[in-house]
Amino acid sequence: MGVEMGLWRAEGGKLSRIVTTPIGLEAQLEAYIESDPSILGEPLLVIGRQIPTAHGGFIDLLALDDSATVHVIELKRDKTPRDVTAQALDYGSWISTLSRSDVASMFENYKPGAVLEEAFAEAFNETLPEEVNAAQVFTIVAASVDAATERIVRFLNEDYGVPINVVFFRHFTDNGAVYLARTWLVEHESGATGGSASGIRQTKTREPWNGTDWYVSFGDSPEGRRWSDAAKYGFVSGGGGEWFSRTLKNLPTGARVFTCIPEHRAER
Repeated sequence: MGVEMGLWRAEGGKLSRIVTTPIGLEAQLEAYIESDPSILGEPLLVIGRQIPTAHGGFIDLLALDDSATVHVIELKRDKTPRDVTAQALDYGSWISTLSRSDVASMFENYKPGAVLEEAFAEAFNETLPEEVNAAQVFTIVAASVDAATERIVRFLNEDYGVPINVVFFRHFTDNGAVYLARTWLVEHESGATGGSASGIRQTKTREPWNGTDWYVSFGDSPEGRRWSDAAKYGFVSGGGGEWFSRTLKNLPTGARVFTCIPEHRAER
């Protein structure tokens, strides 16, 4: 069943319906989402726009949530029901092959001079997890879709747990004011994929932090810092940008530090 959104102005005990103005909406939605991705229902960090894939085509928007799950955001525009769903899943199959460093490079191409770890920390007040892109979520953005698209998305989401959903936007104008209304095809909760797909993406759980143990990544390079020097002289240092060194300043006296050399995957 199609989604119907209505908006009325209540004035002096009388209701006046405000009609939608869909002209040009889908062309604007990509820019709206890029500027404020939280309109999709949860905090997101956009990491790329119009990204070319290895198999042809361009992904409209990619984003990370606070668990470093990748969100593939595809606008319907004039695509057919088969195209819009198959294209989103096809893009996801390619995205799923990307490593943490691939995702970081993608973000740096999107925001030259920016560092993914720093942007993630600023967006979520969290450290970027070591495992990035462990799962993917698919969101189709539309002003409306046909019955076939709704049927396909519900079938994948509700029957097979595929984390795919459609978010609808309607554009209203009233006496010079402009409004944007949002609803979902499948019931959506913040931090979940919607429907039975929420079982695929696990809710983050953490043990209480003891306030003493800290984790530091230490880049061991012949041209720069060497772990042998750090072990000999008893120091750790943050490289790669101001955020990394600034975070180290939070270390209290007496903290226990666990150091990892990422290239060697060996804790010291």
